[in-house]
Amino acid sequence: MTTVEAISPGKKKAVMALLGFSLLLSGTVFGVDWANYFSGSALLYPAVGKPLITLTAFVIMLLAGKDCLDRRDWRLLLFAFLCMLPTDILMSLVVVSPSLSVGSWVFMAGGVLSIIAHIFLIIRVGRGLRYLKHFQLKDAWLPVLIYGSAVVVLLILWKDVVRVGHGVIGPIYTAFFCTTMWFAWETVRRKLYPRLNAWMVAGAATCWYITEILGEIYNLGLGNLSEITFRLVWVFYGANVLLWALSGFRWQKEGGQHKGH
Repeated sequence: MTTVEAISPGKKKAVMALLGFSLLLSGTVFGVDWANYFSGSALLYPAVGKPLITLTAFVIMLLAGKDCLDRRDWRLLLFAFLCMLPTDILMSLVVVSPSLSVGSWVFMAGGVLSIIAHIFLIIRVGRGLRYLKHFQLKDAWLPVLIYGSAVVVLLILWKDVVRVGHGVIGPIYTAFFCTTMWFAWETVRRKLYPRLNAWMVAGAATCWYITEILGEIYNLGLGNLSEITFRLVWVFYGANVLLWALSGFRWQKEGGQHKGH
C-alpha cells in the first residue's frame, strides 16, 4: 500500500496566509455592512468585498494541486466554484442595482448557476452513493431532519414566498441545498472522507443551508428583519466557500491513495 504524503509545510503556509487574508477581508466587509445599516449609508464596499471572499476561496482551492484528495474530487470542486463565483458576482449586482431586482434575469441566472454548483457538490460528496443500497429506516432521521426543517420554514414563509414569485423556484432550490447537506453529513456518518475533510464538507453544507434560509427571508422584503438577515448571510456563506475550498486538501498522511467511490 503506497503512502501518500500530506500537504507540504510551504503550501500549508500559503493556504493559511490566504485564509487569514479572507478572514480579514470578511471582517471589513461585515463591519461596513453593519455601518451601512445603522447609518443609512450605501457604501458599495461590501458588494465588492463579498465576491472577493469567494475569489480568495477559489484561489485556495486551486492551490490543492497534487495535494488534493483525488483528481475526480478536485475536478468536481473546481466545476462547483466555476459556478459559485459568477453567482456571487451576479447576486452582488442585484443588491446594488434597483433595476436588477429579485426576479430579474440576472437574479435567475445566478439561481440557475447556484443549482448547477449544488449538482456538482452533490455528485462530489455523494461518493457514488453506494451506501444507499444499505440504507435502513434507522438512518432516515438525518434526511427527515434536514428536509423537514426546511419544509417547516417554507410553510411559515409561504405567503410571502408566493408574493415575490418564488412559489416554484423556492421549493426546487430548497430540495437541492437540502440534498447537498444530507449527502455532506453522510460523509461524516459513513466515513467517506478523511475525518477532517468530512467535517469541513458537513460544515460547509450546513452554512450554505443557513445562508439560503436567511437569504430567502431577505428576498421577501420583510423590513428590518430582512435587513438584519441580509447582514448575516455572508457570515455563513463566507464560511461556506472557505470550508469547501479547504475540504479539497489532503491534510494528513495516508496509508494509501484516497479513492472516489
